[in-house]
Amino acid sequence: MDRDRLQPRCHEQLFYNTEMCDGARNTTGLEHLLVGISGFVDRPAEACTPYELGERLIRLRHGIDLLELRFAREAAAFASTEEAIAQGSNSPIDWVRHQCGMSANAAARSIATGEMADRLPASVAALDAGRIGFGHVSLLAGVARSVQSGAGAAGFDEQPLLELALEHSVSRFAFDCTHARHAADAAAVLHEHATAVDDRRLDLRKCEDGRLVVRGLLDPVGGAALRVALGPLCARSGAGDERSRERRLADGLVELAMHALDHGFATDGGGPRTNLQLTASVETVTGMPGAPGGDLEFVGAVPAATVQRPACDASVRRVLLGPDPAVIDVGRALRVPSGAGRAALRARDHGCVWPGCERPSSWTNAHHVVHWSHGGATNLDNMVLLCHRHHWSVHEGGWRLVRAEDRRVLAIPPSHAYQSWTRPRAPDAVPVA
Repeated sequence: MDRDRLQPRCHEQLFYNTEMCDGARNTTGLEHLLVGISGFVDRPAEACTPYELGERLIRLRHGIDLLELRFAREAAAFASTEEAIAQGSNSPIDWVRHQCGMSANAAARSIATGEMADRLPASVAALDAGRIGFGHVSLLAGVARSVQSGAGAAGFDEQPLLELALEHSVSRFAFDCTHARHAADAAAVLHEHATAVDDRRLDLRKCEDGRLVVRGLLDPVGGAALRVALGPLCARSGAGDERSRERRLADGLVELAMHALDHGFATDGGGPRTNLQLTASVETVTGMPGAPGGDLEFVGAVPAATVQRPACDASVRRVLLGPDPAVIDVGRALRVPSGAGRAALRARDHGCVWPGCERPSSWTNAHHVVHWSHGGATNLDNMVLLCHRHHWSVHEGGWRLVRAEDRRVLAIPPSHAYQSWTRPRAPDAVPVA
């Protein structure tokens, strides 16, 4: 970066040489600086081109980095005293966190960087010249601190890492520093990862209406595994997909769980494991007016459309109650295609038939176009493959699938946002076969 670009114009002068406190009430360099900053931020924004605005941002960030480093040095000097304890704080980090309005991590990072700054002269000089940022120096200080516990401070050579810092962003440079710390002390890095695994947390809290609040923390490896697993499931798919990223992530997590249930988990005896139990009356399954909802394990009452969806093809055990109410059916043997029928569906449809959806057949369920409770047959003419999201869209979302004259599958949106979920699927709907 050109050093001349970092020199502020006279009317933009922000920074003054600061002086250490002399105990008197005289105006200090810090007070001059604060007055200058106050005047700058109160000044109306100047008209400039986008390029000029970018140049200003570079110079402003450089000034902030210089102040960050100065703050870190003085925070380290403060931490070397007993003043924080004398004022009733648990530690210097705790004092800085409260008094300076910082997070504990940011306070600890500043103190640690200030403690190591004198051992990083080349890096500090690069920051002063605007070639790297405070984030780079903070990461370098962390490596120096790790090496200090092994080979000693004199054993740390900042130059190889500094060369990487000059080329890489802060996030990329963090990986470089982890490699360097691992080379210096592999056991310490392993301990960090083991601690991160021990810190895994997942909290599932049920709301009064049956919804589930999910909060948790994953280690880097576990988090990466989840992100990679969700990645293909969170892309926009098919006609009418206007979901937000947050909605797509949530849908992807649910689809991932349903896929695991569909493939089943082996019990100790090697047999299939019951995943969810859904109890419903015949009236509910057939969508008769006035029928109660179904009863899903861990959830409670669910609408008839939700009852009908697992009846197509899913790893949910259904308990069907008669008018007595006696149990008249347990399972799904008569409602889903046989192994050969499923293979024929996969060979014909290749995957989800929803227009634009690219879910492979292994991530789909067989769907009855005319529901079996309305006389729909379990055969190729009345069944198609749908992924979890689009299967939900047809049953609970009110969408319909029809086949055009050229055999293309068309998805017909609902006439309004929420159609009657208890309305039975019309037996005369055009089969998608």
